[in-house]
Amino acid sequence: MNIREKVHELLKYCSSYQGHSYMVDERRVGGGFQVTLPEEEEISENLDRLQFILLTGEAGDGKSYLLRRLDKKLKSRHFRVFRDFSELSEQGGEKGQPSGQPELGKKEVMQMIADIVGGNSDERIIIAANVGIFTKTALMYQERLLDAFDGRDDRIRIFNFEKRNLAGDKTVFERIVKAFFTYDGKPCTDGECPHQRRCPYKKNLDFLSSPEGIESVRVLCDTVFLTGNHITFRELLSLLAHMVTLGESCEERKAGDPAGNYGYETVFELTEDKVLEKISRMDPAYKRRTDISEEESYQDIESCKREKRLQFFEAGDKYRLLAVDYLSEFQTALHAFEETPYLASEMLQDGVLYQLKRGIGRLTRRGESNLALKVADTPSILGEDIQTEFELGNMDIVWHRYGLDFNRLEEGAKGEEQNCFGMSYVYPADEKEERLETITLAIDYKLFRYLMMADEYFYLSHNSKSIEEYTINTFFRKILKKKQGAYEKMLVKFVDQERDKYCNFSLSLQKMSRFLYGKKKIIKLKKESS
Repeated sequence: MNIREKVHELLKYCSSYQGHSYMVDERRVGGGFQVTLPEEEEISENLDRLQFILLTGEAGDGKSYLLRRLDKKLKSRHFRVFRDFSELSEQGGEKGQPSGQPELGKKEVMQMIADIVGGNSDERIIIAANVGIFTKTALMYQERLLDAFDGRDDRIRIFNFEKRNLAGDKTVFERIVKAFFTYDGKPCTDGECPHQRRCPYKKNLDFLSSPEGIESVRVLCDTVFLTGNHITFRELLSLLAHMVTLGESCEERKAGDPAGNYGYETVFELTEDKVLEKISRMDPAYKRRTDISEEESYQDIESCKREKRLQFFEAGDKYRLLAVDYLSEFQTALHAFEETPYLASEMLQDGVLYQLKRGIGRLTRRGESNLALKVADTPSILGEDIQTEFELGNMDIVWHRYGLDFNRLEEGAKGEEQNCFGMSYVYPADEKEERLETITLAIDYKLFRYLMMADEYFYLSHNSKSIEEYTINTFFRKILKKKQGAYEKMLVKFVDQERDKYCNFSLSLQKMSRFLYGKKKIIKLKKESS
């Protein structure tokens, strides 16, 4: 197909062009855009031994597309395919089928899965379900199934597309983009078009198909993921289509301004759907730069915006140029656990993770110079007139890949792409110390940004409610409840001292010398200033 035909095809994927309901090409197997994704490869390689496959995620994640791609292989292995689990009735027999066979409901399907997991059935099932539907049904009919899915049964595969980062694997992302943008390269033959000789569609396609262009789009999508959002397969295709067409057909472009800017960098001005809106918030035009030369000048604001957007597409460290605070640092922190899955807190003496450690200290020390952490934990029974704080001592804190199993550390060196990491207190679950338990604080982009700002004193609120919003207090309170003697001193404060005639006081435990006093401890009470 030539460039004009390619544009017409791409417009079908634009969310602003006749709506997402028109986007049928991605779901067709016989024609249109086709690409093999890792999930299809993994299923195909293991299909002979698989008995149960679950595909779960949002609408548009590509579950139906994957089922159509695998249709012939699934039939040849006698799989029962449930294309939309939510459409099943609760119990079978509520609706008849044209084949005359009794219809299976959610309850019967869950029993079939339980029989497979228990080794009592040779059935083969593949299910596509939207987020939460399958889990809710399992909890209702077969609660123990969820525990079984955490095992190592090679007959079972769970694919959660909601956690999938399409931009995480550069090779896969390149495969998607090149397959989606492929065309014969022939120019348009419309002699009446004022853009025929310098077609902006062709210019956009050629750049976005290049290594530099593909990496630019990948960074945009990866940033959406890192900041806690999710781009579905359908939304990715819509974004790619918009970057070429800007949502405008050839007829609309011919009727527009011949001198207008129709370049791919204009994508930052589009807000037609939720993904485009997220992209627009990252606009490099609004990134404060400290590395711009004084000699660098622009004719007007629009020229400045365009140049800064183009610099993003041409730069090496693209994350640094997006208008997202601490994005480059957040990515650095995530990469710290790629080869080394965990790090002891005391080993952190510099770098991004040390800044986070210092930020936590500044939040919990209330501006004091000592290194102790102060955690508020006032029992509700005391009401609002009394407040308690605990000064924590040294603890075995570990920074690590999120989801790392400390009882199976040999498996934690590599893992799926993540948009958060963990800070955990690790302790033995029993006296024999054969198994470890953890109390974990998940550090996503939102919390990361908060801690980085605290480290740099941009925002430093010691109000316990504001700290609680980011679950920092909760994390340390859980440690207090689990570890006896975790605190070195407890401070009791009375809100209205004059009325109640009370004074603040602190309580601490002091270990006596073993040589002189054996294992004795003394309790020290100290009057604190009001």
